[in-house]
Amino acid sequence: MAKMKFIGSVEGAEHVVEVENNEDNPHLYTVYLDGKPYAVDAYSMQSEIVTALIDHKSYDIDLERLNEEDPLDGRLGVRVRGRVICVDMLDERRKKMKQAQATRSSESGTARVTSPMPGKVLRVLVEVGSRVEEGQGLIVIEAMKMENELRAPKAGTVKEVLAKPSESVESGALLLTME
Repeated sequence: MAKMKFIGSVEGAEHVVEVENNEDNPHLYTVYLDGKPYAVDAYSMQSEIVTALIDHKSYDIDLERLNEEDPLDGRLGVRVRGRVICVDMLDERRKKMKQAQATRSSESGTARVTSPMPGKVLRVLVEVGSRVEEGQGLIVIEAMKMENELRAPKAGTVKEVLAKPSESVESGALLLTME
């Protein structure tokens, strides 16, 4: 059985969600929320609502991704039984990517952009002296056959570019600094 692991944040509290699908029935899952198992029988409806039986209780769940543009923005609007909550849900790889984009500032205000995982540098989108805005693309890395654009954690000026196209990098490798 395939198992997927996600990190979810709701109202500031972080939770581990693991989803295990049933190979015999694609609608049956075991969902572990912080280690506690729940039996789930879920179907997606044409109206983008998921109808689910969770431990023999029926739920209609309306999920809306709040930012389709950014694959590292895991915010979802979830409506269940008349209540809407905002959930930040990312798989482990995207969570690491998002953390790598977080500002790592020293007292001097220097931000360090590091590789969130082993991969290959495909493109460097800026050069030393470039003025960048927060969220602007800096470097594109290929990891696990997917292109991942690392973005500026803050507005500033690029001070040092250590990444080179076609170069392999390890997780945590310093790629760029900016002030």
